[in-house]
Amino acid sequence: MIRSKVLYYTICLMLMITLFTAGCAAKTENMMNIFNDQDKIEIFKNAVGVVSQGVIEAKEISINSKIPGRIAKLHVEEGKEVKAGDLLVEIASDELKAKEEQAKAVIEAAKAAYQAAKGQVAAANAMLAKAQNGAREQEIAQAQAYYDLMTKTFERVEKLYEKGAVSAQKKDEVKTQLEVAAQQLSIAKEGARSEDISGAQALVAQALAMEQAAKGKLEQAQAALQEVQAYLKDTKITSPIHGTVTVINADEGELVSTGMPIATVTDLNDTWVEVKVKETDLAKISLGQHVEVKIPSFTDDIFTGKVVRINQKPDFATKRSTNDNGEFDILSFGVKIQLENKDKIFRPGMTAFVHFKN
Repeated sequence: MIRSKVLYYTICLMLMITLFTAGCAAKTENMMNIFNDQDKIEIFKNAVGVVSQGVIEAKEISINSKIPGRIAKLHVEEGKEVKAGDLLVEIASDELKAKEEQAKAVIEAAKAAYQAAKGQVAAANAMLAKAQNGAREQEIAQAQAYYDLMTKTFERVEKLYEKGAVSAQKKDEVKTQLEVAAQQLSIAKEGARSEDISGAQALVAQALAMEQAAKGKLEQAQAALQEVQAYLKDTKITSPIHGTVTVINADEGELVSTGMPIATVTDLNDTWVEVKVKETDLAKISLGQHVEVKIPSFTDDIFTGKVVRINQKPDFATKRSTNDNGEFDILSFGVKIQLENKDKIFRPGMTAFVHFKN
């Protein structure tokens, strides 16, 4: 009974090993048949080399909004080719336009205040210059003429006073007027006193401070306008590259948040496939090597590509066993193949089989 069970399990184990070996061989044969099983493709008859499978990729740019809002207009649809700078999406901007008008009004008020402050600075500087430089020649001449007049007047009044023709009060009044005239002439000739000059300098400093404050408010208002206008510019979303609109994720009227993907633009002229190659096959591959590519979607065609990158570090390790060395790890390296896609028939996500010929 025991021998029968042992014999039964042994037969089952041998059968499983046979099926597993046959499956692995069939998988390898099927991959090679991608290139060899068609009579029309003589170039792959009995082809030797490395065959690896990958997925086609392309340069893709996700289009999103820098500002939250409602989509006012979609200017493209899926499948449409666009150029860099083409308008793709418009975000509603009524609120931003209102803020722009408000910012412009603040700028106009700030400009008026700044001009007024500059006028005050000019007036204060004129007062200071007058205090420092003294009166003009005309003012000195007027003061001299008034002083001469009051001197003669006082001499006549004094003679009349001696004769008793005028009162002492009248004499004193004329004397006072003469003294005032003398002071005015002295000020006109000698200039303002030091305290007057200091006062004028203080007025200039105050006016300059007001001018700087007004200038700062004007610059602040201009910066606020520039910020609003930058946001307004961001409401018109343009394509950063030449390509094809492959995905649209939103509709007109839909609210979008910052960073939310609205569409995808794909450059189908820049397509490639990256495959994993065992380290034991890596010596058969070199940079610049031309390879043959088979796409299941195009059964009768063979395409070409070129190796443009071989990763310096491995991607993963798989456990494999051989009859010679027993069980060991074989590393896998990524190899990037640039594809020729002039007719733009390749699409991201397509399966591709790459044949590295010996």
